[in-house]
Amino acid sequence: MKKLSKREIILLYALACFVIVMGGFYLVLFPSYNQYQNLRNQLSEAEYQQNTMSAAIENVPVVMTARDDASFVLSALKSPFSAHLPNEGLDALLTKLCLDYSLKAKVLNVTSNAWTGVATFTEAPLVYQTTPGQAEGAAAPTTTATGAETTTESSTETASVSSGSAETWTGTVSMELTGTQFNFQRLVDGVAARSDMIISSYELLPVGQSTDGTSTSGTTTTTTTSSGWAPELDGGDATINVMFTVYMVDK
Repeated sequence: MKKLSKREIILLYALACFVIVMGGFYLVLFPSYNQYQNLRNQLSEAEYQQNTMSAAIENVPVVMTARDDASFVLSALKSPFSAHLPNEGLDALLTKLCLDYSLKAKVLNVTSNAWTGVATFTEAPLVYQTTPGQAEGAAAPTTTATGAETTTESSTETASVSSGSAETWTGTVSMELTGTQFNFQRLVDGVAARSDMIISSYELLPVGQSTDGTSTSGTTTTTTTSSGWAPELDGGDATINVMFTVYMVDK
């Protein structure tokens, strides 16, 4: 076997040292550096979570105050409304209401009592009414005649109705009452002052007259209006067919 020269021995030693150094890098230094980076990232994430939790803890009194204020406002908004009533509860509520105005309930029918949408009103764009003579862009108002009334309009602002944006318990109850026209008008005024119910429609008839005869009727939406007073019903009892809509909330 040929003896290695001194130069070759030095090269072998240098190669061995290089292999040892590179093995140390790959087996010790690089894994340690990767672990250090992972631990540093975990530390940064933990510090971020700590800062977030500290800020949230500092905001707890503000959040609780806002929650209490919102709960107070919600309770104030719900206070005029009844909690959800079964059909028997609607019967008792409306019967007592009519008796308070000296009206006797003869027939009561709960048409519906369910969780339903309530129509809400949103502002719509201006609607301009023009005539053929205004086709060139003239700004003159439009005059419309209907019966004995004449109105002049240049533009009208309408409100569109969108339902489903708000929901609540809604009970629809039809009743047949007996009492004077004056007491019924008191009932209409009393219901108009309430937030939890409306009179959606009504009809007044002399006692014993069928619905085919002459009657005074009216329809209400958000406010109650009457088509007029019936002098022939003064001084005596009348049969009153009325439709109530009662709004209830969860409490």
